[in-house]
Amino acid sequence: MKVPDLAEATGSEKAAAKPKNVDLNKYRKKKKRGMLLLKLTVFLLAVIAVVFVWLNAATIFEPLRGIASKVETKTTDDVGFPIELPGSSEYSIMRFGENFSLLTDTYLYAYDTSGAQNYALKHGYSHPEQTTNEKRILLYDKLAYNFALYSKSSLIYQKALEDKIVYASIGDDSLAAIVTQSKRYANILYIYDDGGNWLYTKKFADENVMQVCSAGDGEHIIVSTVSASQGDILTNFYRFSVKSAEAPLWKYTLRTGSLPCGLSADKDKVIAVCDNCILSLNTADGEQLGLYAYSGTLKNYHISDNRILVHYSDISTNKSVLIELDQNAAAISLAYVSANASCLYCDTSGIYVLEGSRVKIFDEGLIGERYIQTTEDDYSDFVKISGNLYMLGYETIGKINVYRAQDDEEAEAGNAPAETEMTSRTESELIITE
Repeated sequence: MKVPDLAEATGSEKAAAKPKNVDLNKYRKKKKRGMLLLKLTVFLLAVIAVVFVWLNAATIFEPLRGIASKVETKTTDDVGFPIELPGSSEYSIMRFGENFSLLTDTYLYAYDTSGAQNYALKHGYSHPEQTTNEKRILLYDKLAYNFALYSKSSLIYQKALEDKIVYASIGDDSLAAIVTQSKRYANILYIYDDGGNWLYTKKFADENVMQVCSAGDGEHIIVSTVSASQGDILTNFYRFSVKSAEAPLWKYTLRTGSLPCGLSADKDKVIAVCDNCILSLNTADGEQLGLYAYSGTLKNYHISDNRILVHYSDISTNKSVLIELDQNAAAISLAYVSANASCLYCDTSGIYVLEGSRVKIFDEGLIGERYIQTTEDDYSDFVKISGNLYMLGYETIGKINVYRAQDDEEAEAGNAPAETEMTSRTESELIITE
């Protein structure tokens, strides 16, 4: 006879194995919520990633720009300074970011700050001109039809127009402005984005376009023109939107017979350097913020983020004058410089004036001048990158560390020859014409 197991006899095993009642609907809803939460989390992460890439697209994709059209040609693999210049009738040196470009009548060269050549491009232009921003070189053939945009390593795009190019510029937002002559119009202005896509065209019937600059927001541009009315020369400034073909957002007119020579703009101010005055306008509405008039021959100028430098030959005194102004075109200080001063630059470290074979450095307010003696050779131009000056001479490009050169000058101060006298005046001593 089979003896029943104790567990069977008591029914405890059956009780333990007896399934519990499960609410399947509740279980399915809980599982569904979990899947929805997972999908929502993945979606939010994807959105965050897309927003991050969109906001930082210029930085993330910049190394990939122009890979297919990378310029591989070089004329040398040497690194360092001085850089021997090729034979050319003209040279143009410009800074773009932590690099500088050298343009000759046959080649466009790009160098980094070590003196290494990034590329040497044979452009084939008859009258080559260049203009730069922090990342790009805009190269165009003046009085011809072709232009192209380059990075520090590659060709970004190139185009040809039907009319001859008379002027070109590129803004900090990489909007390229191309101005052409036309049989039916005085000038036609074209705007292209950083990829070479056409954005905007403006035709000027009876005004000659002098300068174009962007306000840095990727949409608005400032245009200066010269026109005539009843025998008077009018200087006009406009603000346009490249997203609208309508009338300008504002117009400002100078009736002082001024010829605009330099133009700069940001979201706050428009600065114009003319041959007889310096003008400051409000970017938003074109209201005049200040005007400084002078009498003389404009030699050079430099517009920085917080000040304006203008070098001119004064008619009444026959002296070479350097004047410093703020962003409202109010005079801050004045000094006399050498008649052969040829290049100006200013940043937070000082005000730099090239005088042949030496560089004069002022502190803010044109005080505390000191000199850096370069070499026995004269230089015609320079660019400043970080603490170094890259000097364009007749046969070479040299490099000078500003701070090391100043230390050397101070160490040899006891044996240094006496410098010419320099006069500096405060704002209260200047005659300012409004």
